[in-house]
Amino acid sequence: MFLTKIDLAPQRRLTRKYLGSPQAMHAVVMGATGGNVGDGPGRVLWRVDRGTTTALYILSPVEPDCSQLVAEAGTAGSQARTLDYSPFLASLDAGQLWAFRLAANPSYSASRGPGVRGQRYGHVTVEQQRQWLIERTTRFGFELMPVDHTDGGVIDGAVMVAYRERPVFNRRRPGEQGRDRVTINRTVYEGSLRVTDPESLRRALIAGVGRSKAYGCGLMTLARVRQD
Repeated sequence: MFLTKIDLAPQRRLTRKYLGSPQAMHAVVMGATGGNVGDGPGRVLWRVDRGTTTALYILSPVEPDCSQLVAEAGTAGSQARTLDYSPFLASLDAGQLWAFRLAANPSYSASRGPGVRGQRYGHVTVEQQRQWLIERTTRFGFELMPVDHTDGGVIDGAVMVAYRERPVFNRRRPGEQGRDRVTINRTVYEGSLRVTDPESLRRALIAGVGRSKAYGCGLMTLARVRQD
């Protein structure tokens, strides 16, 4: 697996196009990575982080060629930075502490009767979105640790909802004419975790968390916990 970071320039025309459409960004990411290919169990995931700078993260089974994406949307003089992710994944062990960031589409299925596939709805309140992640930490191989954020966002003792947006776009139906209207409740979580099951956490990192993985959700990244 390979993790790539690209610094984006939001003032550029094509960058604005990609940032404004999860489907457009999905297309250029797939072009750079060759799609969901490779011998391992991972898939292509991506996430846009916005702050004082804007960065695109891509996780892919094979090393991507991001030259065109950088030329079209990158900051002046920048290059894609790609690291082999496998040694880091192999180093995960029970008891380790990490800071994390996750972009996900928290949702639930409502029953429509026996034998009928449930209707999928997005969680819309901050508390619903928080609880969605809290209820899934065990299956993903970690437990949440107390955090103390004082620089904005929604504060809680375990996990913070740092950013929320609700992109709406039209998606072509596979193999059919017409388009479907898609709404994503994209939620960015930040916090600290302790590894409880390294193998489950590895699976979550490379397979993604939740739904809408093709559209900028599902990618969790870890970083060393800052020592103040």
